[in-house]
Amino acid sequence: MNQITELHSINQITELHSMNRTTEHHTLNKTTELNSLNQPTELYSLNQITKLHSLKEITELHSLKEITELHSMNKTTELHSLNSNTELHTLNQNTELHSLNQNTELHSLNQNNELHSLNLTTNTELHSLNQNNELHSLNLTTQLHSLNKTTELHSLNRNTELHSLNQNTELHSLNQNNELHSLNKNIELHSLNSNTELHSLNQNTELHSLNKNTELHSLNQNTELHSLNKNTELHSLNQNTELHSLNQNTELHSLNQNTELHSLNKNTELHSLNLNTELHSLNQNTELHSLNKNTELHSLNQNTELHSLNKNTELHSLD
Repeated sequence: MNQITELHSINQITELHSMNRTTEHHTLNKTTELNSLNQPTELYSLNQITKLHSLKEITELHSLKEITELHSMNKTTELHSLNSNTELHTLNQNTELHSLNQNTELHSLNQNNELHSLNLTTNTELHSLNQNNELHSLNLTTQLHSLNKTTELHSLNRNTELHSLNQNTELHSLNQNNELHSLNKNIELHSLNSNTELHSLNQNTELHSLNKNTELHSLNQNTELHSLNKNTELHSLNQNTELHSLNQNTELHSLNQNTELHSLNKNTELHSLNLNTELHSLNQNTELHSLNKNTELHSLNQNTELHSLNKNTELHSLD
């Protein structure tokens, strides 16, 4: 009986060991599938970030070429403006003031759009703290939408520059008429007095110096605005990089939590398995103890019956 009990216990331990190996193999397969699922998502995110970075570089290069062409066109317009007279100088001052106001309004519009874009990015960062891989894909869509808005703003700026160029063309035509009128007046003034011509020459020299100072000031303003735009683009790029790093840390933290939870579940299962094993062993000991008691009781009964039989035999012999 004891040998059968031991053989039964060995079979149960073997089955328990096989079941543990099957559970560990199933857990390993699930971990491998999870790792394989994460790899395509990470590769897709990397490809989208690479495409976005390439699109930004193409946009910046296109903007730099347009600024260079506009600067060359402005230099040609400024060279023509050097031949104007005193009346044209007054008109140019009003035009420069109007252009300066337009640049100020355009600069204010750019600042408002940059602030709006920054607020959107900040809200996106705050919202993305509680998201998973699907929210990461949504953030990429939001960044692409922001890039499209920047492209539309760039198109609006080009339209504004084209409008300003048309105004300069109309002003050039007006200046030619004024120059012809001024030439006639200068001829009459030359025949009237040569001292007036000398005075006009001095005024033209002063006007030329004033125009050069104005052109230099306008060039400095354009350079400062270009530097501000580059700093804003660099700041936006850094924010996108920080957001991507934050998402990676969040994903890693979530993966660590899942790993810890999986380890906790394995420990709980192992603890429960040990309790079941101990309970099973206790039950076997109880059954064995009960079996022994029954055996002893049966032996006692046999002895009692044998003793009673002997007494009956002795009594029968005595009779």
